[in-house]
Amino acid sequence: MEKTTRRQIVLLGFTYVINITLVNIPSQVISSAEQYAYLSFILAGAVVLLMLFFLTRSSMRFPGQDLFQSLTCRFPIMGKAIVLLYMLFFFMILVRDIRTMADFTNVILLPITPILIISLCITATVVYLARGDVKTVLGITELYGPMMIIIVIVMPFIVMRDFDFDLMRPLLHVNWKGVAEGGWLSISYIGQILILPFIFHSKDYKFKHGLYSMLISLAILTILILMTILLLGIHVSGRLMYPTYELVRQLRVTDFLDRFDLIVVALWYPAILLNLAISLYIICYGLKIVIPSVSGKMMAAPIALFAFSCGFWFYESSIELFQFNWEWTLIALIFIVALPLLIFAIHRPLKT
Repeated sequence: MEKTTRRQIVLLGFTYVINITLVNIPSQVISSAEQYAYLSFILAGAVVLLMLFFLTRSSMRFPGQDLFQSLTCRFPIMGKAIVLLYMLFFFMILVRDIRTMADFTNVILLPITPILIISLCITATVVYLARGDVKTVLGITELYGPMMIIIVIVMPFIVMRDFDFDLMRPLLHVNWKGVAEGGWLSISYIGQILILPFIFHSKDYKFKHGLYSMLISLAILTILILMTILLLGIHVSGRLMYPTYELVRQLRVTDFLDRFDLIVVALWYPAILLNLAISLYIICYGLKIVIPSVSGKMMAAPIALFAFSCGFWFYESSIELFQFNWEWTLIALIFIVALPLLIFAIHRPLKT
């Protein structure tokens, strides 16, 4: 990968974690952890940070290479097997996210448009982004990442007068079982930040960059989940499919600008497409590492179309997709916990 700045790495990690997480799991996390849902994100983030530390240390074995490159160079067979497994992991994420965004667009934005047409438009856009230069993806990240952070920071000041702090009671009686269930649901989404050492050279990427990305992501998730609870309440939020969107709909800047949610969605939607492009990019990049003679750019369209087909093959509806979050975590832990520990065990830097 070409030379990148620290800001780009931090923003890419933040963007890849936050955007889909805001759509898929707030309702389920609030249902499990209630007013302590933010603790679930912190619990999951702590586990992921530990695994990110192990992967970052492993990537330092060969400073001029990313983990995909160094693993395949040092372990030609096992390394390629690990790369293929992570390609499968990110392919499943791509399938899930395409179907998620197609359903969200169909339900919220374009209810009359057939969902297949929406999915094809999303897929075509993602292919275009993923086939571009790496600078294209990083450039979009630098544009929309700060915008999302600024919007979330400003939102509490707009709706503060409508907060009902009684909805956070009891303050000290923490339902730790519910918090653990919420952490179980969210770790597979927060764990996507592990992508960083796989695509960035260890000369460019340091653990502190991943730490900054994680801290920003957890801060934004905490702000949004607390706002959702303070405005909508636990029982309402837990029964909504997209509680974060309903939160944004509560924003009223002036009498003239009473549909502020359309502006927020217009800024957020390209960032979602960026998420999908990152997933497709790393799949194509991994394929190029495993089979050097194959062109990653040429394979972007076939892989994306296959993911589009799998989105409707694997999930009959968005409800089924949300219900699969419980089982998906069990699968994701192989890639978020088990494989990072294995990589660290066999690929950690030599002591000097």
